[in-house]
Amino acid sequence: MSAGAALAVLGDPLAYTRSPELHRAGLAHLGLTGSSEALRTPPGDLAGRLHDLAARGYRGVNLTSPLKQAVIPLLARVSPAAQRARSVNTVGFAPDGWWGDTTDGQGFLDLLATLRRDPARARVLFLGAGGAARSLALALVEAGASDVVAAARDVTAATEAWRGIPGNRVLAWEGEEVRSVRTLADLLIRAVPGEVEVGNDWPRSAGALCMDLSYGAEPTPWTRAARARGFEAYDGLGLLVFQARISLSLWFSRPVPVDPLARTVGWPR
Repeated sequence: MSAGAALAVLGDPLAYTRSPELHRAGLAHLGLTGSSEALRTPPGDLAGRLHDLAARGYRGVNLTSPLKQAVIPLLARVSPAAQRARSVNTVGFAPDGWWGDTTDGQGFLDLLATLRRDPARARVLFLGAGGAARSLALALVEAGASDVVAAARDVTAATEAWRGIPGNRVLAWEGEEVRSVRTLADLLIRAVPGEVEVGNDWPRSAGALCMDLSYGAEPTPWTRAARARGFEAYDGLGLLVFQARISLSLWFSRPVPVDPLARTVGWPR
């Protein structure tokens, strides 16, 4: 196996991930032999894990919760997009130092384009205000979304974390104001863990798009509930496909198409 063709995904927990399959599909498309594995890595073990993988000749890793911000001090270079998002989901091991980038925001915009959805002037509501939501919100604002709102359980902390995103609003998780925003949303994004209840308020427009950032072996219950109400709705598998495509292109400096990755995991579904 080529030393540069080994990849991994790190996070804690990693109860379910399709990233290694996407990595292997990308390697196959590029004509490379290689491997990818999922490695459960708590934040306290992250530095040691990265040093070990770099020493073993890995090309890079994807990161998921809760490592996307914790990794930044360990990197020699962080892309401007990742600096603005305060989030890194792609790390590369280079001879002149480890580098970090984020592919979540651009991956989400690419996904919307595939769905023929223009984020410009869209009214967006995030149910949740964590790091993943922040990365996507920044990309949507930069793409021209007219109103980007986050419903947060800790408004004070979320307001501080989202301070660098122009024109955003952070609202309390419950209350009339956030319910009003939900009814007017063009794009409703569920950005909390699967077990968190998010209420039963839905957009007024039947043309609204509902996106769940979580994914599993089947479409998530929230995704199925949105579809049952007549909305176009998807879980996080599509975002995973599009962000993985960009990560692979960054690691190997070659374009990687969506189709072989999407076929591998059965997206869209």
